[in-house]
Amino acid sequence: MTDNKSELPEVTEQRILEAWRLSGWADRLLEEAGIGVTIIDKDGKLLYYNKWASENLDRQPRHIGHIGHNVKKNHRRAITNPRFDAMLQLFKDGRKDPVRYVANPYGTTPILVTVSPIHIDGELVGFSQFVLLKEEVQDLCCLYDQHGRDPFEKAMLPDS
Repeated sequence: MTDNKSELPEVTEQRILEAWRLSGWADRLLEEAGIGVTIIDKDGKLLYYNKWASENLDRQPRHIGHIGHNVKKNHRRAITNPRFDAMLQLFKDGRKDPVRYVANPYGTTPILVTVSPIHIDGELVGFSQFVLLKEEVQDLCCLYDQHGRDPFEKAMLPDS
């Protein structure tokens, strides 16, 4: 891996706010997590989204109003912004536990979302959003319910 931060894909693909950088292993953890990761500041301004999010969600740099802009500008349904504001207010009022919900923002692919507060030195500075595709999670749970761990173990350890 290169030490030159300007060559990181999230920088060159404009998926991270210019003045905002992750340190150490954090940047690679978020980029390679296999789930969608979005980070916004405490007012809703988009600071970062990972490659998975750019490929599976409507988080392409070509869209107006992404990095550095409030995410509410991209919400398609009128009810979304009051709900979003209410959720952020819960955290501003002291909620520490994540908020989890199912959404269908694109009308085709339901997603499972976990939003958590980010505190630095006791101060609320922003929020993380982790996203999974609902269908993938359901399929995996059904497979487990029907066959237990066997399919996973056979895929991971074919000679066992």
